[in-house]
Amino acid sequence: MRILISGDLHYQPAARHAYVAFAAWVRSQAPDCFILAGDVGHPLRLFRRGLDLFAGLRCPRLLLAGNHDLYRGEHDSRTLWEHALPKQAQEAGFLWLEGTTLRLGSVGVCGTLGWYDYSARAPHLPFATADYRRIKPLFNHDADYIDWPWSDLAMARYLQRGFARRLAALEQDAAVTQIVVVTHMPIFSAALPDYLESERYSIQRAFLGNFTLGDLVSRTAKVTHVVSGHLHRSGAWQVPGLAQPIDFQVIGSRRGQPGAVLLEV
Repeated sequence: MRILISGDLHYQPAARHAYVAFAAWVRSQAPDCFILAGDVGHPLRLFRRGLDLFAGLRCPRLLLAGNHDLYRGEHDSRTLWEHALPKQAQEAGFLWLEGTTLRLGSVGVCGTLGWYDYSARAPHLPFATADYRRIKPLFNHDADYIDWPWSDLAMARYLQRGFARRLAALEQDAAVTQIVVVTHMPIFSAALPDYLESERYSIQRAFLGNFTLGDLVSRTAKVTHVVSGHLHRSGAWQVPGLAQPIDFQVIGSRRGQPGAVLLEV
């Protein structure tokens, strides 16, 4: 089974030729499942054009939102999250992975945006959770462009509860022998090394991942693969899992130069 996962397209009309070529390459791989792990395009019209690149794929197509997809524009962030993005996904033929799972034979697929809860914060810094709330506007543009009414911690907890239920359902399904997890935000510390010499990176680290989800996933016996986006740099690691090591990869993508991870499971 071939599962092809991309993300961080940040669709730009000026580079459409590169995106069209990438979509043709995706079709040439003949995947059994295709997943977009967030940051497809902003504003909403570019989000939809990014999805439409893959209209010719004859396999299940799944979608997660990324933080940039939620930047206010034609709609506020709450409307994007609750209505506009899921609607565009449905109209473009994508399954909204935040609310469902997919079973491909004996392989289950589960995913979430995985909003940050500051669990990825650099341990050598003396800041408390309340400090990160205050300093976020100085270090992260999400504070400028995401205007939903929820705090980072509230959104992270909400998404984790839904993800945990979906993951547990696959774990308990006797027909599922392995689970592939896809997230926008990285969930394991291997993807976010300590750069103690960089104070700015050390502060930004709190807004780059969600290690609470990583703890949950690593305690789920059937999880064999995790793929994340968001960082725009590729990486591959083996991280400890409950029943076996977990293959963890981050998609390497740059604006106008999409990347992908191909899993053969």
